[in-house]
Amino acid sequence: MKPDVILCHYGEIGLKGKNRSYFEKKLQENLRKTIKRSLPDSFISVVRLYGRIIIRLNEQGQNEISTITAILKNVCGLVYFAPAIQTKQEMGAITQLAVEMMSVGDYKTFRVTSRRTDKNFPVGSQKMNEDVGAAILKTVGKAVNLGKPDKTCFIDVVDGKAFIYSEKIQGQGGLPVGVSGKAVSLLSGGIDSPVSSFYMMKRGAVATFVHFHSVPYTNKSSIEKVREMIEALQSFQQRATLYLIELAPIQKVIMTETEAKYRVILYRRFMVRIAEAIAYKIRANALITGDSLGQVASQTLENMSVIEEAISIPLLRPLIGFDKLEIINKAKEINTYDISILPDQDCCSLFTPKHPATKAKLLNVLTEEKKLNVEELVKTALDSAVIETFD
Repeated sequence: MKPDVILCHYGEIGLKGKNRSYFEKKLQENLRKTIKRSLPDSFISVVRLYGRIIIRLNEQGQNEISTITAILKNVCGLVYFAPAIQTKQEMGAITQLAVEMMSVGDYKTFRVTSRRTDKNFPVGSQKMNEDVGAAILKTVGKAVNLGKPDKTCFIDVVDGKAFIYSEKIQGQGGLPVGVSGKAVSLLSGGIDSPVSSFYMMKRGAVATFVHFHSVPYTNKSSIEKVREMIEALQSFQQRATLYLIELAPIQKVIMTETEAKYRVILYRRFMVRIAEAIAYKIRANALITGDSLGQVASQTLENMSVIEEAISIPLLRPLIGFDKLEIINKAKEINTYDISILPDQDCCSLFTPKHPATKAKLLNVLTEEKKLNVEELVKTALDSAVIETFD
């Protein structure tokens, strides 16, 4: 028995009140685009029903169900989804299909779980559970276990239709990418920044990426890593733009004109200024970094405050309270970890002083910054930016 539809269930979207339709339409659009990217000829339609989105599969899609389910696991906004078989909203048809489905597989115990959102159907959920369960028990001969069954027969009665399935597949949850505006993500070659980008995608933001490098003083390995990271993150966000910014000219001036212990903070202030300028250009509303409190010298409360003072738009830090192991585990889950640990030459580590300030005072940093032509350095960096698109 091959599933002919996939039932897609969301969670938080259902609480959006009058704006719910907007969120549902964006999730519907993202589902369609995601499947079309890999298997364009595998589905007939993606339609909305009450509290659900239904993907109707053609024959190719039914044969490629494992590939489709792997793709759908990465769609933000889905709490869970289920390959299912649609049948008539009639007890005889529902019972027959349920018995056929539960006749397959090696298991010992079962239960029936029904949901009836269509109140025009005369049989209530509890009655459906009892009648279908009795038919399965009589035909298949498995034991009933209402607590922790080996297999569950799920029945959804909705909008004049009935759907039968036996498996729920966990999704990403959150909100559909695209409902929360744009943000500019500062993407290094490390572990943290792609994870922070993922978490903001999961909250519905579209990320545009900025990578700072020090070529020709370093090799191009960090650039290649960032490109691979973005390709991995495209599992969650289909289209992306990358700005490659040469930081070395700014670093050279900072090294020769300012006190060594403030270099890293000054680097970071220039980075967020440049990223902010890009945000204004593309009409983004915030910046994203992979900062985790206390992880490195620039990520103390004092230093983060001094760095953020350089800009006027919000600087989002999704990982601020995460420890390193939590970040690593999520990086492995979203397939960026193996890319992140490849060797590279990071732009900041190349010019890092031996004893960077960990509790910098804003007044001291501003005094050092007065030695620099900030506007000219930012403008030069932006004028030399290389822009790449991923689709």
